[in-house]
Amino acid sequence: MLAGLAYCHHTATLHQESDKSMSSPQQQALLDACEHYFHVFFVQRDAAGAAALATDDITGFGTGADESVYDIDFALHLYQRDIEAMPNPVHYTLKRRKAIVLGETLGLVMGECDWHLTIHQQAVTMHNVRFTLLMRLTASGWKVEHKHLSQPSLAHGDDEPYPLKQLEARAVVLERLVKQRTHELENAHRQLHQVAITDPLTGLFNRIKTDEVLEEELLRQTRTPMPLSLILIDIDHFKRINDDYGHRKGDEVLVDIARLFQQRKRITDCLSRWGGEEFLMICPDTPHRDALALADSLRKLIASHAFSVEHQVTFSAGVASYRAEDGRDSLIERADRAMYAAKRAGRNRVVGDNISPLDP
Repeated sequence: MLAGLAYCHHTATLHQESDKSMSSPQQQALLDACEHYFHVFFVQRDAAGAAALATDDITGFGTGADESVYDIDFALHLYQRDIEAMPNPVHYTLKRRKAIVLGETLGLVMGECDWHLTIHQQAVTMHNVRFTLLMRLTASGWKVEHKHLSQPSLAHGDDEPYPLKQLEARAVVLERLVKQRTHELENAHRQLHQVAITDPLTGLFNRIKTDEVLEEELLRQTRTPMPLSLILIDIDHFKRINDDYGHRKGDEVLVDIARLFQQRKRITDCLSRWGGEEFLMICPDTPHRDALALADSLRKLIASHAFSVEHQVTFSAGVASYRAEDGRDSLIERADRAMYAAKRAGRNRVVGDNISPLDP
């Protein structure tokens, strides 16, 4: 890498083979410029600031396969990429630095660097990363013109079992596998939840889901009262269909009824198979009169449909609308009583909980 490693500390330690007083002013200026460059990038994590400390003609090589720099724009791209991936300050140690004056406006700083960082939540120490900075003196001071990093293959300590690139690659693969496994588990959870609330024959919601929705709607009545109606439907003489044609044909009839109901119901309605040949529809924001009309339109739809049995298929329905004193059981009980009133009145009809039938 050209740079770009993360750790929580932000101090830099300098180890030189000779005392600063033994360096010439030009050498010391080169060492100071090197230290400033590393500080801006590793501690401040400032890509633009680091690029400003390089000449427009900067070139260089990092430890990554794609880290070959031939212009300032690509250098800035690598700076930004590393900082975005690991934005926190880096703890680093500069060692064995040496400044060489090559001319009035040209100098070289070489040395070694230890990096202490965290990559993908794994603490890593990189020992003896070698660096060479070719620097040019400009009107604004010494700037980096060429940068070269290399990583000794046998310089890994006990706390650094893998080279950085290998560790990054392994961590990326591991992270991808964890995300993939998490995604699979989330999908499995969603599928299990869907199975738990779905009637396996008709694909409608089952009683468990209907109870949840009804409880939510009743709770909403305590916050924002609005019309709420139930339609309880029972298929007329369904036992005869099973007896005359068999249970497979009976199942086909139930599936067809569920499909027809789905086509006619509104998007806000909750339709479920309540049990056996019974269906329940929860109709939010629906006054009693509108619920009666909806139930009767469903009745006419079923009565006029050609099913795969010779018997005419009809249903009886009871409609009940929410009252202030209602709970779950009382509301369902009133719809149930109205449905049985429709049966007693001759079937193939809809009755409201005020026992006023809508005759066919």
